[in-house]
Amino acid sequence: MKFTIIDNFLTEDLCKNLISDAEKLIKDNDFSKIHGNRKSLVNSNLNFRKLTDNSKSWKELESIINSQSFLELCCEKLSIKKKLVLKEFFKPNNHSKLFKKYKAISGSSVNKISTFALCKYLIMRLFRDLLRNLRFSKFFFPFKIPIELLFDYSKAGNGYEREIHRDSDGRIIVFLLYLNSFPKNNTEQTGGTLDLYKLSKETKNLSQPDKNSCELIKSVKPELGKMLIFLNKNDSYHAVSKIKNLNGSRYFIYGGYTALSQKNPFITNNSKLKTDFHFYD
Repeated sequence: MKFTIIDNFLTEDLCKNLISDAEKLIKDNDFSKIHGNRKSLVNSNLNFRKLTDNSKSWKELESIINSQSFLELCCEKLSIKKKLVLKEFFKPNNHSKLFKKYKAISGSSVNKISTFALCKYLIMRLFRDLLRNLRFSKFFFPFKIPIELLFDYSKAGNGYEREIHRDSDGRIIVFLLYLNSFPKNNTEQTGGTLDLYKLSKETKNLSQPDKNSCELIKSVKPELGKMLIFLNKNDSYHAVSKIKNLNGSRYFIYGGYTALSQKNPFITNNSKLKTDFHFYD
């Protein structure tokens, strides 16, 4: 597994301001609940605009991680020589009124949507899937891979865990950026580490092997400002140990430079783990 850890990637003040501003600007029902006790808000959601439009700290963070210089840093740290080019497809900037209505529906509860609006939404989603696959295909980009930074702001509490897996097929460069540390005075708190694994036995499920087929390489403890970056390859296995007895939440940014249409060139075996693009659409 190819990875790198950067301590103090963000300052303590910036991390605290990011959490504080998000608590003020984002309501609990703006988040999606995923993977058990994890609340997530993706950067392509209209509600995420509340952060970047009203918080200098969030605007600063986005300018740092959604930049060519940060992409080049990741490529340098991971020794990536493939030509990657940044594009935007999912992020709702300067789009039409129709697209903004589409985004509003995608963020609503299904039972609140009329049948007519739901049909319009389905047609729009199918159209956008076709548009994405065509616009960013090898026909238009024969020598480069178009990628977009898709990330989310998450807070996870007791019970949150992830099984051993590599990231989905579209992800090429993945990072975790921790915005807080676990309290040092809570000796009963356990879990919440990012655990890195390698295969130790043959297994049929190469994208999500069971624990008995794997050997722990490293356990990374969440610490304020720390960033872990890894290349999503065949063997990029990682998991999150179950959080127990935590007072509060583990705040973090999960992001991935994601191929918009073309195949991840670093996943060469026959395993498949589909990228849920609709989560960002």
